[in-house]
Amino acid sequence: MRSSSTSRRAANDLARGTALGTHGRYEIVEMINRGGTAVVYRGIDREKGGGEIALKCIDVSSDARVVVPLAAVKREIKYATRLMGGNGSNAGVPGVVRLLNVVNHGEDVLVLVFELAKGVDALDYINQHGGRLDEDEARRLFAQLVEAVRAIHDLGFCHRDVKPENAIVCEDGNLRLIDFGLAKGLESAKTRAVGTPDYMSPELLDKLDRDGKVRTEKYDAAACDVWSSGVFLFIMLTGRYPFQDPNRPNNVKATLQNIVKGNVAPLRVDVSDDVRDLLRCMLTPDPRKRITLKQVAKHPWLSGSLGRRKKPSLVDRLKQSFTFRRATTSD
Repeated sequence: MRSSSTSRRAANDLARGTALGTHGRYEIVEMINRGGTAVVYRGIDREKGGGEIALKCIDVSSDARVVVPLAAVKREIKYATRLMGGNGSNAGVPGVVRLLNVVNHGEDVLVLVFELAKGVDALDYINQHGGRLDEDEARRLFAQLVEAVRAIHDLGFCHRDVKPENAIVCEDGNLRLIDFGLAKGLESAKTRAVGTPDYMSPELLDKLDRDGKVRTEKYDAAACDVWSSGVFLFIMLTGRYPFQDPNRPNNVKATLQNIVKGNVAPLRVDVSDDVRDLLRCMLTPDPRKRITLKQVAKHPWLSGSLGRRKKPSLVDRLKQSFTFRRATTSD
């Protein structure tokens, strides 16, 4: 006989058509992604004329497969709400997906309702374009990433998990940053070994002090986002992870050793000198010597690229206008 722990269906494994929220406002259509702590579904908002949304469903039950600390969930909601700028317009943070609502489904599932960023994650986008991007396209997307991360820092917190899988290249060609599950205040970031190993900066891996005790002092979390953004750029240009040992690609220990030592994989010969210099400055092991995002924005390789987002086509603008009118008349 199997134990209940192995046969129990996760509380956030929800079927198509499941209604969520007060009066069943939201309806699940299909699963988009499954992570360690949450399942994300595409859904519709019945109160807004059937407009599409993303439903991040977190199993908060005591016997969840991965127990999520309530404090972590509260942090994600706190920082995602802060990005809305108080009026829900998300003006000034065009590269970030908005949080629209928070509801519960019974006692075991907390649902974060986000606007739906239609597109593919940046890693899939890279693979769809032959495994790497040319410099012009990488520059365009990277400029948008830098703007989004800078906006987050300007609001007093860091992302701590910047990577292609947490960025959507939308149907309009623009990049949107998602997933604030590891976000933390810039002045309160103390926990190390946070994030995804391939993107962690050396200081995040330095968990113990000289006496073998766990470090508890604050670190420069903004510098950690600079590092992971540099890894993001390296992957766009090469299709490879900068610190992965080619002879041991699945060996996490080898990857982490290369990160600590600053052993960056060689770039292709056709990569420009300007972007080589930018990557060198971003992937500097010592955070005190690492370039800042403000300096990144002024780097010659990015000169003139910031603030340029693709404008939606006439058809897309008409669709958005129609959706808005339909939503407002149905309230």
